[in-house]
Amino acid sequence: MTGRRPISLGEIASRLEHRLYLTEATPKAIGEEYALTTRHGLSSVIVRPEVVSTVGLRSAGTLMGIVSVPGWCENDVRPLSTHELLTEARRLVGDGATEVGLLADASRLKGDQGLRFVDSASSLVGAMRDHGARVRVVLDTDNLTPDDTVAVCHRLASTGAWLVQGGSWLGARTSLTRIQLMRGSLPPHVRLKWTSPIRTLDAMLICIAEGVDRFNGDPATLLSEAARRIELGSLVVPVRGVDY
Repeated sequence: MTGRRPISLGEIASRLEHRLYLTEATPKAIGEEYALTTRHGLSSVIVRPEVVSTVGLRSAGTLMGIVSVPGWCENDVRPLSTHELLTEARRLVGDGATEVGLLADASRLKGDQGLRFVDSASSLVGAMRDHGARVRVVLDTDNLTPDDTVAVCHRLASTGAWLVQGGSWLGARTSLTRIQLMRGSLPPHVRLKWTSPIRTLDAMLICIAEGVDRFNGDPATLLSEAARRIELGSLVVPVRGVDY
């Protein structure tokens, strides 16, 4: 059994991504949100397509990741043909995105549509590799059975996506059990993110123990608690069956 391991404040920060969703995406508001991301040392900022260029200008020369999704508008992602997908993805990368995402849900993965989705995702991975960018798949687990989830994860792993993000796109909070199922169905080299914002540091540490690599959440709250525990000498990744 692997024992508890210490975890640093920097590692906690590097596992967090900031969702820069603004009601009014003014340059001032974008600047303030971006500054929060850099101040805390987070790994990436997730932005809607229309603000990629603005954020890209601010991040030039830095290691900050910029993630966006072709076809994303408001709370929906419109289906795109492979040609449209590649065209939009190249535009986003040209504007400064370092990573593009694809939304996969029950309707897009059904029957022949699922085969086309996997083909499009594979084409996108190849095209983005040529531009030095990565691809993630956001898997909306609503309306997917556990067996469906396992099968989908196997198919998504074959696309070359570096990360699969699991959980509900707009619905209820996804259980840890479903995330555990996804981790067990993906090969170790494919990273996993939980879509639902993580609420507490303890929950985040348990998820790290379960193999989750990236999170949404409130960085100020999570990192201040992590710093407090480091001062007390008690920030460790727990062990399943021993600590929880």
